[in-house]
Amino acid sequence: MSRRLRNTLITVAALVVVAVVGAIAFIIPNMNDDDTPQIAATPPPTTAPPTPGDSGLGTGAEGFGIPDADLSGRTVMVPNNPAGSPLPQNAPTGPRTECSSDGRPVTSPESMMIQRNFGVSTLYSETDGPSYLDGLVLAGYTRTPQGAALAAANFLPRGLAGGEVAIEASDKLLLNGDQVVDLEARAVEESKAVNTETVALRAPMAFKILSCTDSFAVVELASIRDVDDTGKRMQSPVYFGLRLNMVWDGGTWKVRENTGPAQFGPYNSLDGFTRWAL
Repeated sequence: MSRRLRNTLITVAALVVVAVVGAIAFIIPNMNDDDTPQIAATPPPTTAPPTPGDSGLGTGAEGFGIPDADLSGRTVMVPNNPAGSPLPQNAPTGPRTECSSDGRPVTSPESMMIQRNFGVSTLYSETDGPSYLDGLVLAGYTRTPQGAALAAANFLPRGLAGGEVAIEASDKLLLNGDQVVDLEARAVEESKAVNTETVALRAPMAFKILSCTDSFAVVELASIRDVDDTGKRMQSPVYFGLRLNMVWDGGTWKVRENTGPAQFGPYNSLDGFTRWAL
């Protein structure tokens, strides 16, 4: 990975992920030039009309280009609109576990897809959103733990896009973002261009809901590390958990600033986590 891109990601992580200070510790080791990829159910959210971005970054183009694959062999779709292509929404096909008091893992959202938006892997589903674009950020998640998990997973990718996308993400996706984001870092970020290069950071492998209500959810995202600091494959992969507190505010899930640790692990397996239905 180029020094310029590495510095950009560190800066953006400091700007947008102010609530999860330890996150960058497991992101950077997975981002090396040699790792660039080669080739009772709740009704779905009502789709709101997209809000066009002032910059033209959200082109409104439909359809997809040639698919790619991430380092775990998962298909990554490349939409013609760099901001993303939300999927049509449907009700879940059957009963599923949402918030529970007996420790049962939450059921994955259904009919999922990984898309590359502004160079970064982003998660979509046909049952829990995102169902539309609000300017340059994704919106329209269900008010369920599944929706909270998807919103949490897609928060960091929007921040890593950099430039005005990162600024919009901090304003719209971080609770009280205009108050908790450092103004100096914000000014620096505003002067930067939005990322267009493919970033090797993978979408989380799985998620866990530690606790939830209809307006608050503690989400832990599991990211794999199977490449060491030199870019070589590790014999036994490990997983790190990134914990985000999600608050339902203003009709969407937002990240709340953490008051405790954000990074957990390493874990030797995904026991206790829910793998995405990809």
